[in-house]
Amino acid sequence: MDRVKENKSSIKQFESEHGKIVTLLKLGKIVIKTESLNAIPGEFPITEWRSFPLEIPASGSEKHIIGRFPGGLHVEPTKDASQVINLPVYTGEDICDAGLFENFPTDLEKVREISEVPVVSIATKTCGQYSDGRLLQSLSVLPIWADGLSIVLELDWSEGNFMEDTVNPEWFIRASPKLPVKEGLQKLKKCFKLPPLAEKFSHYLYVNPSSLGTHVLGEGQVCPSMTWPCVWKYDECEKMLNALDRLAAAFADLFW
Repeated sequence: MDRVKENKSSIKQFESEHGKIVTLLKLGKIVIKTESLNAIPGEFPITEWRSFPLEIPASGSEKHIIGRFPGGLHVEPTKDASQVINLPVYTGEDICDAGLFENFPTDLEKVREISEVPVVSIATKTCGQYSDGRLLQSLSVLPIWADGLSIVLELDWSEGNFMEDTVNPEWFIRASPKLPVKEGLQKLKKCFKLPPLAEKFSHYLYVNPSSLGTHVLGEGQVCPSMTWPCVWKYDECEKMLNALDRLAAAFADLFW
């Protein structure tokens, strides 16, 4: 499939005179303008133990259940880079009048070069703990490409198995097939769940580019991440799900 031909008219991309990739996202009467110089391997915004790349497992899922073995497990880095989704590193973001959108044509040749890089990504994270203090995190990431296709990647991580009284971290990763954005957003909401036998939950929402999140959700908190530089924190799951609904409504202008 030629992803460029499928590109929506409310998204434009071209190269600036400084060699940066400019992406324009038209949302009603405003345009979100972003600039990126490069893309780097994406990661789940997990905050414990180690990093996890946005990797599409060859079989669709992958699990690491260590059990009662001392010393944990050394995990080799991903060997097949083609299975990792790259995310853009935005070096400049701005909100402009919609008139700017009509002033620039899409550079089809440049768009073809960057067609494998998502233009928008959303991530959710729920953190909690078991009664003995062991931590757990459940994360989902939705990268969205300019052609309106998306994929949902999920990571469930826990600090040992509460039921089996193990202490080594365990995790499970799975990826969906390619989905239209509307279906991807619906699946992202369905992925959200409160793990049983856990408590003290907190919920987090990430948007790349962060200016899109700010426009829809208001100001978030700054994060020390190149691809997830801003986070919105919620103390109740319903509040985060409502925020996802507001993002989905904004995406109607972009993708359907």
